[in-house]
Amino acid sequence: MPIYEYTCKPCDRSFEELILRRSDEDEVRCPRCKGRKVEKRMSRPAAARSGGDGGGAAASAGCGPVG
Repeated sequence: MPIYEYTCKPCDRSFEELILRRSDEDEVRCPRCKGRKVEKRMSRPAAARSGGDGGGAAASAGCGPVG
């Protein structure tokens, strides 16, 4: 279930919205002003936002051959 980032054009607020179905995108409203003039933003992948030093065992645990 993807979470998309949006920016409200009238009040310039950024927010996230869980989108279960493509049709849900038509119903996205700003949580501050309830406006429908929102724009989907490009966001960095979640791995880039996870913080840390960018390496280490946690970053490489899912990579490589299995078994």
